[in-house]
Amino acid sequence: MSVRPVYFNADGSVAVVYDELGHSGTIPAAEVFWLTNPTTGQDDHNYIVLDCPDGCGARSTHPVGGGADAPNVQEMFVRKVNLEGCACNVVVDTDPPPDAVAHVKDLVTAMDGAERWALDDTALLARLT
Repeated sequence: MSVRPVYFNADGSVAVVYDELGHSGTIPAAEVFWLTNPTTGQDDHNYIVLDCPDGCGARSTHPVGGGADAPNVQEMFVRKVNLEGCACNVVVDTDPPPDAVAHVKDLVTAMDGAERWALDDTALLARLT
């Protein structure tokens, strides 16, 4: 089981659940982290790490393609890039919603192929604006 996103708040925070222990709560936007690449020591824009807000020590790493919950995980990536830019330095500041969607979609395609994109772009953009 994983600490997984279930709802996104306007302030950038993410409501999550950790099914295995029945924990839930909200993670502030500043605590939704890029994974640190152990080889380079740099942030890796292909992975986001979520810690259980309950403090139990559970931690989950989510790939940009979305893993078992592609729609919510992909939206989490888009919201992070939209809010603060991307760890890859292609986007170094907040990215307008259409650009954030396009950037994350490109990352998903590179990792898992174009058919992996699980979101309706129009509906997503409406939620972001």
